[in-house]
Amino acid sequence: MTTTSRGRAVSFALWVLASPSVVMGQDPTLVDSAVADSTVETLQEVPEAISDARSVADETIRGTLQAIFDRVPSLDGVDVVVEAGVVRLQGVVLEDATRERAAELAEGQDGVLWVENQIALDASLSRQLQPTWDRLQTRGYDLVARLPLLVVALLIVVLSLWVGKLLGRWGGPSWFEVRNPFLRHLIGRAIQTAVVLAGLLVALDLMEATALVGAVAGTAGLAGLAIGFAFKDIVENYLAGLLLAVQQPFEKNDHVVVDGHEGKIVRMTPRETILMTLDGNHVRVPNGVVFRSPMLNYSRNPKRRFTFDAGVGPVDDLSLARRAGVEILTQMDGVLDDPAPEALVVNLGDSWVTVRFMGWVDQREAEFGRVRSEAIRLVKRRLESAGISLPSPEYIVRLSGDGAVAGAPSDLPAPAEVQPPAPFDATDVRQEQEDVSKDDAVDRQIEAERRESGEEDLLAGEKPAQATPN
Repeated sequence: MTTTSRGRAVSFALWVLASPSVVMGQDPTLVDSAVADSTVETLQEVPEAISDARSVADETIRGTLQAIFDRVPSLDGVDVVVEAGVVRLQGVVLEDATRERAAELAEGQDGVLWVENQIALDASLSRQLQPTWDRLQTRGYDLVARLPLLVVALLIVVLSLWVGKLLGRWGGPSWFEVRNPFLRHLIGRAIQTAVVLAGLLVALDLMEATALVGAVAGTAGLAGLAIGFAFKDIVENYLAGLLLAVQQPFEKNDHVVVDGHEGKIVRMTPRETILMTLDGNHVRVPNGVVFRSPMLNYSRNPKRRFTFDAGVGPVDDLSLARRAGVEILTQMDGVLDDPAPEALVVNLGDSWVTVRFMGWVDQREAEFGRVRSEAIRLVKRRLESAGISLPSPEYIVRLSGDGAVAGAPSDLPAPAEVQPPAPFDATDVRQEQEDVSKDDAVDRQIEAERRESGEEDLLAGEKPAQATPN
């Protein structure tokens, strides 16, 4: 007979002895059904005995799982009970993923037939914040332990900043010097940046944090790409400003025409170039427009040629007209002898012949507009005194019939007699000539604005001396 059969027989015998129907001689069929049901449930709740081998296996499973859970910080509050291959997990954890992971570990053990996961989730704020607090404490202890290395790393960074600043002021060896002030500044900043970056890399390597460089570089690259698309025009203007500052196609106070805007250069910022027109108004031209547009620079070559046309009568001596005009231009203050003035016959019209007079002005010594104005005035007087006519347009009107014009008054006054011009002595040109000195009104306004304004100027520094072309 097995152990189970003997247990059932003993239970039945005890029931028979305790039953009132047997003792009192009553009919067993009259036994209360509730007592019978209770007896049946009692018989069913009696668990089957566990063999010694199974008990040893259960203890092995329990010990293995408990040892694992005790060594995992998130599972150290879990208790393991194993009976007949059935694993019961009890305790409290913070996350549902941890609860599921504990069940998976139990199911993976050899000999486990069933896992009953009774682990509860702890939603209290103190327990939820505990892991974070533990991590902060761990990092704090690690930081305290690394304080000597941190101090050395900071010293390296400070030293690199100091050395970089000195080398930035130095700007490189003498054979590498450039005249462009902005380019010198750019080279100095590049040297300084390279030294500082080297110091930062050494400090990060000392702190074993070089992986941070890759993360920052990747983030900066993506951010730069996004910013480039979002602010394309702004980025274009900044890059154009950098290239213009390196190339230096103009200097401060240069008289230029850019994209139809004429004026003198006030300053160039990283984003725009500011002009002051000859009327004293400001024009801000984006550097991108300045970089890609044709530019006319009147100041790059100090010598500038002026021209003007004069209409001479078709019956006048053209050679005399040319010699008379050139003679006046040669004797004028402000007109250069080299290249020499000249006059050319350029057009033959119906009422006159066009003679073009040309002369050169040194813009450093005289004002171009004033010289041209005086040249026109003096040449006109010289031509008139030489008997050269400067005719007005003439029109021929043909009349039909008797030649009378309808409605024309018959008592019109006779036209006034034109008085001949006063004689002009070509030898007295300089006394006759008015002021042609350089006009610096706009330049003085520009200098006053530079002193008052705090804007960055990529053209800062003294303007280099210009060589006079031969």
